Amino acid sequence: MSSHSKAPPRSGGKRGSSEAEIATRQRELYALPLDQFTRARDALAKELASKGRAKDAQAIRKLKRPVVGAWVVNRLAQQQPEHLGEFLDSARALEKAHRRAMSGLASEPFKEANRAFQQSLDALMKDITALLAATGRPATGDLIRQVEETLRTAALGTEEERTVLTQGTLTQPLRSSGFGSFSPLLLVGPSPAHTSRKPARAPPGRRPEKPPAPPAPAPPPAGGKVLRGPWTPREDEVEAPARPPPAAKPRIAPPVPHPPKRQAREAAAAEARHQREAELRQLRREAKQRADEAARADRSARQALVRTQAALRTTKGKTLQARRALENAESQVRRAREALEGAEEAERVQAEEASRVDEQATAAKRELTHARRHLEQAESRVRP
Repeated sequence: MSSHSKAPPRSGGKRGSSEAEIATRQRELYALPLDQFTRARDALAKELASKGRAKDAQAIRKLKRPVVGAWVVNRLAQQQPEHLGEFLDSARALEKAHRRAMSGLASEPFKEANRAFQQSLDALMKDITALLAATGRPATGDLIRQVEETLRTAALGTEEERTVLTQGTLTQPLRSSGFGSFSPLLLVGPSPAHTSRKPARAPPGRRPEKPPAPPAPAPPPAGGKVLRGPWTPREDEVEAPARPPPAAKPRIAPPVPHPPKRQAREAAAAEARHQREAELRQLRREAKQRADEAARADRSARQALVRTQAALRTTKGKTLQARRALENAESQVRRAREALEGAEEAERVQAEEASRVDEQATAAKRELTHARRHLEQAESRVRP
């Protein structure tokens, strides 16, 4: 019984540890320099596949290389987690203060929360500038805008976007449509008239007193504060002008119409077009950078080819000289061998001739000895 009760937690622990390991390895991949990402990803997938973890290897192999804007945010999330956590805490406080202000409660906490949010974002952007300087990348205007928009969108977005931000595994910068949980209108006091190409239509059942003129902006309440939301991070909060004393018979200002749907669609389309253009410029810069790197590599390869061809020609010349020297040596050896054979033949002939002469000398010596013997015999017979 005890063994059955312990088996499931043990298998679950292995699975949990495996998922934690994969998540850690993914974070390490996204923290690498961009030019090392693809090689390290493929090496990790190959390592997991060799260990029999095909599913993990397939998941790693599908990871996409982050663009520069997302890579910078990933490095920030992994190098400055404390600063990023403070920034997200200020965003949550801003959302809470925003809901209270929209409910008609005190607006001063919203002003303080907005100021704290801007200060936290400015601190993160200083960290971004230092990070870019440390990595040797230029802090271009487009890159800074992409990073700032990504931080703002994730902080004021969903919990899923905040989680991806804190994990440091972004592949593309986040983009805001401009119509999120924070309204782009002023949050405290009556809203000013929205300037557009066409004057806003009057509400149904009411006619403006002077149809040719656009509706006049309704003044904020006397002594009220005009607050700017996080969509205007660089504007200072201003004090609303005091309302002039009312006349004998106060006029009731007509309600301010909401922006037409057409204007909202045009604003969303303009924002999307701007983001597409920014992304296209980023892709063009990266493509140009890759093309420059490829051109430099091609020039280096061509120079290496020229040097290799020159070395090959030199080697061929030396090989030809060595072959000619070998042919000359072989010719000399052949002539020497022929001379040796001729000398050996002459030696043989001379040896035969010497042998023949020696035989003749031996025969002549025998003849001389025989003649001397006959001479002695003849002399002995002649003596008295």
